[in-house]
Amino acid sequence: MNRKDLKDYKYTQDWIKDQEEYIQNQMETVNRLNSILSDMPKGSRVVYDNEAEKLTSLMDKFNELMDIVIEEKEKQKAIIENINKIDFPYRNILFKVYIQGKTLVTVASEMHYSYRDLCRKHGIALNKFDEM
Repeated sequence: MNRKDLKDYKYTQDWIKDQEEYIQNQMETVNRLNSILSDMPKGSRVVYDNEAEKLTSLMDKFNELMDIVIEEKEKQKAIIENINKIDFPYRNILFKVYIQGKTLVTVASEMHYSYRDLCRKHGIALNKFDEM
């Protein structure tokens, strides 16, 4: 776990959401194809086997993508766990900036700090995160 993972948290979260939607849409298509394929007359075994092979290959690709998504979710869970080990107010700063995606100006206002003071505390919070 490093700063780059922390900074990429929001982007990774968006990517995971997009991939899950993509997988869900494609799985619906695969299920439709599967039902069509199973309803086809079994006259030509070669055509049926060819289509079934393509369907199996597609399912394997989706499973690989799902494994990547699960791995990224585990990484995000570890980031949250590391943030939760940090003392307050540094925990709040990291959570608001990197998990919620707020700007430093907004966080400074919410936490009643001056922008300059929050920047200093943000630097300390990042150093504490690096130590985890």
